[in-house]
Amino acid sequence: MIRFSTPLLALGLLLGVSACGGDSASGSTTPADVDVDVRALDGVAWNASSYSATATDGVVTIYGANDSSLPHNLYVQDGDGTQIGDFIDLPTRGSDGTIDVELAPGEYRIVCLIPGHSAMNSALVVD
Repeated sequence: MIRFSTPLLALGLLLGVSACGGDSASGSTTPADVDVDVRALDGVAWNASSYSATATDGVVTIYGANDSSLPHNLYVQDGDGTQIGDFIDLPTRGSDGTIDVELAPGEYRIVCLIPGHSAMNSALVVD
């Protein structure tokens, strides 16, 4: 009996360990028609400290994806910290979304407003 249970136990452990692996990226593919691609990385960081975009008819399309194990959200703010447009909720790894924001040329901030995530504060320059 012990002879048969040891290989089965080893197989079970091997399958359990392999199931825990995986790619750290969300696997989300950026839609073709976006102006800005913002990704939350593991920890509390965006994938860039600044982004740039050209507004088409005054609108900037922003794609957000969560490649992190932590929940995040994505807001666009003006220089006074006022929210502009809608936001993207990124509650789990692999979650994503797109928003269209009306922006005049200038500098804005892309932020995560979850408490403790203040490091997720990047510039967005629109021309």
